[in-house]
Amino acid sequence: MKKLLIIGNGSIGNSQNKEFYINNHTGNFLKEIDKKHEVLFAQNVVSHSPNNDLQNFEMKKNQISFAGLKSIKKPSTILQLIKLVRQHNFVYLFFPGTLSRIAALLCIIFNKKFALYIRGQYYNQYKIDGIILKKSRFILTVSPHFMDGLHTYCKNVEIIKPMISIKKEDIDFSRKYEKSDKWNLLFVGRIEYRKGIRELIEIAHYLKSKHLNFELNLVGGGDLFYVTQEQVKNTNLDDCIKLHGQISNKHDLMDFYSNADVFVFTSHDEGFPRVLYEAMAFGLPIFTTFVGGIPGRMENNRNCIEIPVKKGNNAAQIILKTIQNTELLKAIGEEGRNTLLKILDGSYLPHEDLFLKNIEK
Repeated sequence: MKKLLIIGNGSIGNSQNKEFYINNHTGNFLKEIDKKHEVLFAQNVVSHSPNNDLQNFEMKKNQISFAGLKSIKKPSTILQLIKLVRQHNFVYLFFPGTLSRIAALLCIIFNKKFALYIRGQYYNQYKIDGIILKKSRFILTVSPHFMDGLHTYCKNVEIIKPMISIKKEDIDFSRKYEKSDKWNLLFVGRIEYRKGIRELIEIAHYLKSKHLNFELNLVGGGDLFYVTQEQVKNTNLDDCIKLHGQISNKHDLMDFYSNADVFVFTSHDEGFPRVLYEAMAFGLPIFTTFVGGIPGRMENNRNCIEIPVKKGNNAAQIILKTIQNTELLKAIGEEGRNTLLKILDGSYLPHEDLFLKNIEK
């Protein structure tokens, strides 16, 4: 049994009731690892918002040992991180992120074994990242699109099976692809700048100016939720944009996918977003930016339509041009569903299985 330190690159939400929340998929990964080894999870702590759809796994209730870290700018946090690294014999870093970069450098200084889980596209943003990547014992990642770049630094790189709750029996084969009197556009994700919330507003403005009858449903919480809500009201878009906030109930969320006509994803940077898998499960035609790991699974005009990054009007023009072509929407939606079926039937191992296999080497 190893003493494992796992460091995230997100945040732990601390509620007023002194409950501590993390992402559900990360939480379940930690539970599985904790069955075989002694695990301590460390991450920055922020105030928990009830309208945060990412932090939904309560750590104390699930008996996950953790260390809540303050701002990395505080000397006390660095000292705490040094102590944690020295106390454990293997460190696993969710990368990139400031906290994980500093922890990786400490591992190198103290000659501690470490490995990386590459979640986002900016894994080689700084010169120091190349050193960290080369020193890593193994690297696990979320998308085939990252593989070639990572192999230039580390020979042992593997792709995890998507960390999603979707099973084959959840896949919907009943979708009909027909022209609609009122198009239902769906976005699911964080209501924040880097997810392209500004572009979604621009898309709605453009489509409304072209007299398309539509409703754009935004599902998710985030830093800009109330700001966006006010902006929608002040720009007279409240008749066509609906903000629903956090949808915690799985069946309620699935109803949004089932009732939508198309899925729109405007993110600026990604690993590979789970919401695209969810959209594919329902055979939804997907309009998405090609950032991060998305091109590793998505192909323009095959299982999605590519839209440009940070160009809402241009994205809206593509949507308006394509949305009336029901034959194309049908082909894209069905191929997206086939893409997901191949992944579920494929040989990829779950994150926890790959991790446990590699630390035993």
